[in-house]
Amino acid sequence: MKSNTPPKTKKRIPLVLRTDLIDRLLDKAQTLQQNPNNFVNLCVEGVLDAMDSPGDYKIPILDLYNQVKGKTLLTSKPVMAIVSAFYPEIGEMDEQVQKILMELVGKHEGRLTAEIFKSLRKLATRINMERVANEREFKKITKQ
Repeated sequence: MKSNTPPKTKKRIPLVLRTDLIDRLLDKAQTLQQNPNNFVNLCVEGVLDAMDSPGDYKIPILDLYNQVKGKTLLTSKPVMAIVSAFYPEIGEMDEQVQKILMELVGKHEGRLTAEIFKSLRKLATRINMERVANEREFKKITKQ
């Protein structure tokens, strides 16, 4: 026997967003092809779920944004601490080299052996040196 009670509807209340956040919000919502209201709800829901979670929790909308923007998900301090337990030399690296290395490690599929890590570290150092050289060249060109 079916119940005649109407389905529960989601309650809506008016909230006010600070005006200094509007442009940033609209930009991020557009990047993810989201309606701004839906984007705000996904952000708030993700943060609340993370706060209610007993352990580590990834915020889905943030993960989606990082994927769309090509950002690495392995740049957090806890990951650096774990990596440094196996590879102490990572703490001695330039911050930019660390970032590049974490991006390369994040793209690596399969088992991360010591040999692969060392090769990725060398590649990260080389990429960073090229980046620095390109920045110097750009400065020379733009000063003319």
